[in-house]
Amino acid sequence: MKKFSNFVHTLLPSRTVDPELAARKEIYREWDRERRRAVSASDLAEIDAIFSRAL
Repeated sequence: MKKFSNFVHTLLPSRTVDPELAARKEIYREWDRERRRAVSASDLAEIDAIFSRAL
């Protein structure tokens, strides 16, 4: 069983997660979510300004 497990781990990409990259991806997901909720161009501009400062 151990050999099979090692074989599978060599085939699959590494699952290590960079915390900084994960946080940045979460910010972008939230940014997209808020952009979809915007109802006007001024809302979009304000959302973009807020999130661009966060990055």
